[in-house]
Amino acid sequence: MHNSSLPTENTLAAKLIRMKTAFSNYNVVRMREALRYLSGPKFDLFIKIPFLIHINHPQFPGYVPESPVACGIYNFKNSGFYKAVLDLEEIPRDILETETDIKDPCILGFYHIGSLGTFTQSAQSDFDYWIIIDRTCFTEQRYYNLEKKLNHIVKFSRENFDQEVTFFIMDQADIRKDCYAGFDAPETMIAPKLFLKEEFYRTFLMIAGKIPIWTILPANMRQGTYDRLVEHLFRQTELAFLLKDFIDLGKVEMPSGKDIYQGIRWHICKSKEDPVKALLKATMILSHTTNEKNSGMLLCDELKQKFAKAGIDDCESDPYKIMFDRVLNYHEVHAHDGLKLIKTAIFLRLCSYPEVKLPEPGSPKKQLIDKYIRTWNILPSHIKKLMSYQNWPEEGKQLLDTTLIQRLAGMYEQINAKGKAIEKDLPPAEQRNMKILNNKVKSCLNTESGKIPASSNFLTRHALPFLLITKNSMGKWILSAALSNTVHESVVHKSTAFLGLMGWIMENRLYRRNKTHIRLETELKLYESRDQAVSTDALYLVMQPVKPLFDGCFEDNARWTKILILLVCPDPSCGVAQVELLALNSWGELFLDQLKLDTDRPLNDRYRKIADKINQYTGEEIRLFFFQMADTRDANAVYQIKQFLADRFLMHRPGTPKKNRPMLDKL
Repeated sequence: MHNSSLPTENTLAAKLIRMKTAFSNYNVVRMREALRYLSGPKFDLFIKIPFLIHINHPQFPGYVPESPVACGIYNFKNSGFYKAVLDLEEIPRDILETETDIKDPCILGFYHIGSLGTFTQSAQSDFDYWIIIDRTCFTEQRYYNLEKKLNHIVKFSRENFDQEVTFFIMDQADIRKDCYAGFDAPETMIAPKLFLKEEFYRTFLMIAGKIPIWTILPANMRQGTYDRLVEHLFRQTELAFLLKDFIDLGKVEMPSGKDIYQGIRWHICKSKEDPVKALLKATMILSHTTNEKNSGMLLCDELKQKFAKAGIDDCESDPYKIMFDRVLNYHEVHAHDGLKLIKTAIFLRLCSYPEVKLPEPGSPKKQLIDKYIRTWNILPSHIKKLMSYQNWPEEGKQLLDTTLIQRLAGMYEQINAKGKAIEKDLPPAEQRNMKILNNKVKSCLNTESGKIPASSNFLTRHALPFLLITKNSMGKWILSAALSNTVHESVVHKSTAFLGLMGWIMENRLYRRNKTHIRLETELKLYESRDQAVSTDALYLVMQPVKPLFDGCFEDNARWTKILILLVCPDPSCGVAQVELLALNSWGELFLDQLKLDTDRPLNDRYRKIADKINQYTGEEIRLFFFQMADTRDANAVYQIKQFLADRFLMHRPGTPKKNRPMLDKL
């Protein structure tokens, strides 16, 4: 019997319902893949996070007692995640009955963005969420309470599940205009905004709240057409029953030259975190510079056309599979010399780089890898080499990372001339952002002599329990590391200077206080300002923070901020024989400098040479930290060097009043 309350097959409502059903089908397929690869504890956390945001109760993480209350997700009780929480049977019935009916939910939409539910998901995948609010419904205090609640959940996830969770709070009206400003704050944005939204639409998982209306509209529409259609739909009263559960977050335009230029440079900056991912994303962006037919459509729109056909264990509707297809096609047609490297990057990405391992047998990810192995004719010996990546020596891992980053640098050079021309016509605010981005790229690609180099991405990602510093018979300092308490340490870095090793540890964040033990095996001891020897932790502390806390420092040229000075005295009867300097600049770059001294010369001559070396580092806000490596501390050495520094400073600025002598004040 026909139900007259349902829309007929050819009405607009019926068509929109079919589109909604197609998206829901696609979201279920993605969610199934996400849950497939989550371990038991992280599965429970993933299920609980939306519930913890929805309620505000002292019995659960995320509770904020202050008013006004900032909790609740629109329509959460009708979501699959609410039903999944009920299935866990961990929530007391009285709380479910009294605390989950939120009259004024502060969150309109809650989405996961990134690799979960895609072929690139791994055990290391972060939980990254977009939280959409209506800022006009928030006071400053309510917004602060929401941030506080989310911070509690981040801390709970890290401490109890060893899981990194990030929440990005964004205003619906701002996102519609591609604005990523904070609450009541101006936008400072060096990330490529267009590609951020494209990645959101291409990779988001619908968790709870309102569905982006983009999902049920035709692909590849022009901006004006999209805006008029959305406005028309929301005006139709007969569609209100359906569209009350949708939200407009805007559409994504095709990238301009500025977007491409900014996007590639942004991924150079991100390459330290993951060079494999950075190269793939940058290549996808660069593909838009060609006249290829398929590059005329954004990947998110290409994916949207596959919603209705998405099926369980389906390769073709995966957000990253369509990206792999795009970058492979680009290299086959336009950059054949880089094809082998991009295939290696895809293979490693599918094998959970840097923890490289084959996916579980029978999974869609394994089926795709097997297909690539056949079509690319990869030799068994090459597969074996890639699968043994975790056992490669540190130098081999570094070489792979460097090769990937050099390819990124080549892309940058390819578009740099056009990019410079674009920069000249930008408004002042965007010119500032471009300058910051330019300087960050300059820092990332800087291989200047003396700069402390990067470790492999593999080593940086590991929490190392033990580091051993020794000196071999040839006078070289050796750093060995153990990846776990049960694994024997192996050599990861060598340097002619002790501070070369300490700088490398700091640069790559290999030392985590209270988690990493550094053992220094040398006959000499470390001293600071007292006769009691100190540990390597003292050197680490004086240089913190090494990396800038904010991007604003890249608006200006790099300037020296700190110098760690180590006086090396191997023979107490001869005094200081060598000085090592570890200099830090405002961009977070560390540089090693050394000076060997003639021990036949009088000590005062040596002290003056040390002062001369220090004075080569210009700047009025430099902080100096003196240490000694010796059998016993020389109480006079540092004082004498400071006297020469003071004299040299006064010679450059005769008559300078005390209040204007920052170098002397720091001494």
